[in-house]
Amino acid sequence: MGFKRNLTREEDIEQSARDYHDHNLTDLPTLKKTLYNTIDAIEEAQIPYALIGGVAVKEMGRPRVTHDIDIFVPPDYAEKTLEILQNKNFSIERRDPHWLYKAWSDEILVDIIFKCSGDIYFDEEIRSHVRRINYYDRYINAISPEDFIVIKAAAHQEHNPHHWHDALAVLTRGELDWDYLLRRSRYAPRRMLALLIYGQSNDIAVPNGVIQKLYRTLYEPPAHIPTNIFHPYRENLGSKESPQKDDEIIEPFIYIKGKIIEALTKDERIAEHDIKIYVSHKTVLARGEVFNEDQKMAVNEVIQKIAPDFEIKNQLKMRELIAPEGSEAIK
Repeated sequence: MGFKRNLTREEDIEQSARDYHDHNLTDLPTLKKTLYNTIDAIEEAQIPYALIGGVAVKEMGRPRVTHDIDIFVPPDYAEKTLEILQNKNFSIERRDPHWLYKAWSDEILVDIIFKCSGDIYFDEEIRSHVRRINYYDRYINAISPEDFIVIKAAAHQEHNPHHWHDALAVLTRGELDWDYLLRRSRYAPRRMLALLIYGQSNDIAVPNGVIQKLYRTLYEPPAHIPTNIFHPYRENLGSKESPQKDDEIIEPFIYIKGKIIEALTKDERIAEHDIKIYVSHKTVLARGEVFNEDQKMAVNEVIQKIAPDFEIKNQLKMRELIAPEGSEAIK
């Protein structure tokens, strides 16, 4: 499609003045005439399209004055659309080869848009949801309310606040396909979350579940569970760490460790000692200190009762109580 040429200062001033004229000095009869001529040419050429600007929003819930015509087409049809309008005596301009062409008839601007903010294109999903709307007794293609809301939310900027309010107006009207709106929200998820919360704060009937699902999509990790995941606190699950052989059920090691530590703390013979327990495949290792051999053997008994099929490696040391240096024996 080529590259956008940088404008000189004089060209930029001239273009800004023309843009102001195109968006502010339009009368309805002339606009309707240009709109119908545009639609006739596009439909005759069998170009897929949808209205996405003020004309579309008028029938969706926010009647407002519009001064231009916004046509959304697939990128592959942008050049053809411009050419057929030129053949109908429209003046044309390839304003930005990345997303926008322009055409004029009777000083009415037609914006030919082939990419919206958020990298939204006129794809098959949008095309399948296009609606036929009645505009002054003439039926034309318009973007679905759900796609309109997403496009407007993505396009909103400080200098064009009407986009935000257009989206809210359509949201207010309701009767939306909320599942489809959620799918399309992927192109501007944070804008859409902000819009839906703002709308709900203004008593617009946005379902809580829609906001919650969009929030989870953005801020919670995906709920992907691998086939061989290890659940350390769940009984009767095999894993790489605690494998299951044939029909044998082996508890996860951390669960066995927990049972042993709990039993040791409840046993009056050894409860006051700092004993570390390590469990690996078929082995229980005990480390730490006890005061005597009886306490060391008591640890073995506790482990044997909890894990009878495990090998016990008792590496407990006997603590030696030595009188402080220089102390005097009391007689």
